[in-house]
Amino acid sequence: MSESATAESERKSIQLIAPPGYGEVSPFDKQQHAGMGVRQAQNYDWCSGLNAVYINAVEFARAALDFPIAFTREERSGEFIPVAVLGLRNGENLFVDEDSRWQEQAYIPAYFRRYPFCIAELPQQNGNEPQRLVCVQADQLEANDTPLIAEDGTPTERWNNVQKLLEAIEGARQQTRVLSRRLEALELLTAFDALATSNSGQQMRLQGMFRIDEQKLNALSSKDLKSLMSKGELRCIYAHLLSLENFARLLDMTADSDGN
Repeated sequence: MSESATAESERKSIQLIAPPGYGEVSPFDKQQHAGMGVRQAQNYDWCSGLNAVYINAVEFARAALDFPIAFTREERSGEFIPVAVLGLRNGENLFVDEDSRWQEQAYIPAYFRRYPFCIAELPQQNGNEPQRLVCVQADQLEANDTPLIAEDGTPTERWNNVQKLLEAIEGARQQTRVLSRRLEALELLTAFDALATSNSGQQMRLQGMFRIDEQKLNALSSKDLKSLMSKGELRCIYAHLLSLENFARLLDMTADSDGN
């Protein structure tokens, strides 16, 4: 078996784990999926049950206007990952209405904008860098007049736009990992319970999240602060801290959805 055939066999044997909210995903194949485009009747029903979503540092400033941004610890790697909190209860996304539309004027995280595509990171082999594979939830593709790949195998402008978005998200993800690791190295992240109080006085507590400790941040050396500032990370830190005020907003939205 040739080296390329072996690689293709190994690729097919790997079980791909779908990102939260997605259905089954498979590698995007420019031959198999030629002539197909994304289904026209797209809505946000697929993510209406996600009460949090992964978010990249480059999104913090805009996302902080609408959502609380917190950190969680990834079970498999143990790394800290920032998330935008979308609801206070499991299985509830307060930004998707009963007609599966996203709340008007609210920021749409890149995680949702890339759907039905995603990037799978394949395991390292022989000490090489991990390979990244473009995947798609194939049941969201259909033959239509706006294909991603033309019948002759030529990528269309629509596919080029998808590819640019995926590459931008992947690049931002790597930058976000650097930020999270730096925050951990500086011992700035601390576990917290979010206690949200609505305008009517109702309270709700969320547990299992991490935030930046402001006292530890203020105690950093001028050298560390200057480093965070020069890398644009201090801006992300303050966006995160300001965003925590949005927990009260989520509680008001919860009360409104309950008809209270």
